[in-house]
Amino acid sequence: MLVYYVEDDSGIAGAVQCYLAQQGFTVQILPTAAGARQAMEQQPPDLALLDWNLPDGQGDALCRWVRTKWPDLPLLFLTVREDARDVVAGLEAGADDYVTKPFALEVLHSRMRALLRR
Repeated sequence: MLVYYVEDDSGIAGAVQCYLAQQGFTVQILPTAAGARQAMEQQPPDLALLDWNLPDGQGDALCRWVRTKWPDLPLLFLTVREDARDVVAGLEAGADDYVTKPFALEVLHSRMRALLRR
């Protein structure tokens, strides 16, 4: 399973990548929205993890763009933005789930598996 993780914090991204690799996922880290768009155009993933705050844009805009091209692609926000308005905005932008940092890797993995079962 190919997972794109759009995250500019290399520490968090590396920890998630390492854990998910142990669970059998191939995780490609993409630190910018532009890089994510380019990678998705070349090869859409099986699932995408999106951070909200990116150096070149906002994750909700990226989420809406993904939804227009791949309506069935499982999308999960993984972000520090935990205000109820942010959660609602992320889900309204097209995300299937929303996890706030800090998080347990086991919970993230379980939520990913739930999305992939659909």
